Amino acid sequence: MSYDPPPPYAAPPPLPGQAPKGPRPVTVTAAAGLLVGEAVLLLVGVIYGLISRDTLQDAVDKYLDAQNVSSTGTGGQTFGSAISIVFSLLFAAAFIGLALGVLRGANVARIISWVVSGLALCCVGVGSIGTAVIYADYLPGGYLAVTYLLTFLELAGFIGIIVLLALPASNAYFRKPVAGF
Repeated sequence: MSYDPPPPYAAPPPLPGQAPKGPRPVTVTAAAGLLVGEAVLLLVGVIYGLISRDTLQDAVDKYLDAQNVSSTGTGGQTFGSAISIVFSLLFAAAFIGLALGVLRGANVARIISWVVSGLALCCVGVGSIGTAVIYADYLPGGYLAVTYLLTFLELAGFIGIIVLLALPASNAYFRKPVAGF
């Protein structure tokens, strides 16, 4: 007794009144890849921050001594580092969730990706570069190089996400399909 092989998997038929969604453009796939890349960069930043925590603390202490400000301990810095790690992990998870939404064609995910990427352009540039500039005289060159590299990659990724999701091919993909006559 032999059975016929099952038919190849196909996408489910569209709901009544809907036209089938076309294939996903490369621009959308690339934007989702950049969102995942941003999540990876956040995780790399967390790991690098943990590895170089003492280096940054030494730079802060030297900076405070040079400014004739007494440091009252590292309790606030440790708490700030813990909060930063928690938020970085939450944002990394959010970027992966947005990437999945963008891949599925959810217009809400595209809009949230635009907003988050636009805000991140301001925050990443001001936060990372600002900190590095303030403590530049007190940090080793290797630390600054890694900080600037990670910041540049993050900024380029956010710009890429914004641009790729705004291209005409992406816009067409995120529009609601209209049933043809």
